[in-house]
Parts: sequence; structure tokens; C-alpha cells
Amino acid sequence: MIDALYTATAGLKSQQTQIDTLSNNVSNLQTPGFKSQRVAFGDIAVITPAQVQAGLTPERSGAGSEVMSTSALFTQGQMTQTSNTWDLAIQGEGFFEVVDGNGNHFYTRDGQFHVDSEGYLATAAGNRLAQDLQIPPDASNIKIDQSGQITATVGSDTSTSVLGSLELATFPSPVGLQSVGGNNFVPTQASGDPSVGKPNEEGVGAVMQGSLESSNVDMVAEMATLVIAQRAYQLNARVLQASDQILDTINNLRQ
Repeated sequence: MIDALYTATAGLKSQQTQIDTLSNNVSNLQTPGFKSQRVAFGDIAVITPAQVQAGLTPERSGAGSEVMSTSALFTQGQMTQTSNTWDLAIQGEGFFEVVDGNGNHFYTRDGQFHVDSEGYLATAAGNRLAQDLQIPPDASNIKIDQSGQITATVGSDTSTSVLGSLELATFPSPVGLQSVGGNNFVPTQASGDPSVGKPNEEGVGAVMQGSLESSNVDMVAEMATLVIAQRAYQLNARVLQASDQILDTINNLRQ
């Protein structure tokens, strides 16, 4: 019965993580570039390190479940046209590399940019593009092609000038990226180091001006999985309650 308490407790913790993750997915249904998260579970081993070294195997598979990892699904979201100059979507592989005020580098698929007070391209959170692109205040007729080249008419000049080029970062294994909130990711050993390339080249996605990539959250799938997680949570809670009642009965037995 003591084992049942620990097993049920482990199940409750795992399912709570699952419910929190699914709830976060649903709440970001309208967030541009958001990637839904998935929780991976594993058995809690009932074998000691000494038994492993001796080549022994456990009599049963585990003593409950535990969260092994939480990772993002980097499937392509639908493209939504906005016609806004600085709304940029990535069609294909790649991430925008941005830098916060403390010099920390993040990677995001959210291309909802604006020109900040100093003329730099920045996200809604104020993180600037790592390329430090600065747009003249008198720039007009701004165009960004699929290869990331930015052109515009500056001031009274009638000819078109190149203001710079966007770059995209790719990873050997994007699923290994760690979410740090705010629609941002950081590389890990599992993801590998980023490689910076020109958009629309082989293995690098194209930049689409005037569009945003929608969240890839599937509402129906999320709700179905959420129902399953809630039921699993309830079942673990019942096991915990039943085990407590049995232990209470045993404790009150009289010889």
C-alpha cells in the first residue's frame, strides 16, 4: 500500500505537468509563430544502481511515471496575410535570431517586428534582431524579398537602396531546443549549435513579407489530449485515496 501511495503521487505530478503544458498550448492558439509543446513520460525504475551493475532486471517495469522531457513540435503553421511592412513569416526551416537588453541570444519563429526608437528591428518584447539592422527614419516603399534582402527609397532619392539582409538560423535537431518563454528558444546539446544562413537557400526557409505564421496548435487534438490527461489525473487521485483508506483500516485493526 505504501508503494501505491508513491506510484499515485508520481502519476499525479506527471499528469499535472501534462495538463499545464496542454493548457499553455491552448492559451497560445492565437500567438504568431507559437509551437505546441509535448510531454514525454517514462517509468520510474524500481532497481538500484548496484543491481544494474550486477546485471539484474527489475521484477516490475516501474513505480509510477515521471516526465522525461518537454519539447516543441516544429510543424509549419498556416500563413496569415497582414499586409504590414514588418510582419515577417518563415516558410520552411529556420528561426529569427534576436538579442535582449542583456545580450542573451534567443531564437523565435514569431516575425511580428517593428522599428524601435533607434531604428532597429525588434520584437514586441523589445528584443532586437541579431543582425542589428537599422532602418533610416525617412525610408519608404520598403520591400523584403524571399531571400531576406531589404530595399527602400530613402529621403528624396528616387532610386532604390539596399538597407541590409535578414539571416535565419537553423539547427541540426530543432526538437532539442529549449523553450524559455515569450515564444523564444535557446539551443541545447540535443539541438546542436545554430548555423546562420541566407533565406531561401537550400535547407533554409524563405521570408514572406506582410504575413505571419500562425500557431501550429491543433485545438481538437489538444482538447482530446487534455480530457485524457484530466481522467488520468482523477484515476491517480482515486488510487491515492483508496490506498489511504486501506492503510487507515489496517492501522485501526485490533488483535
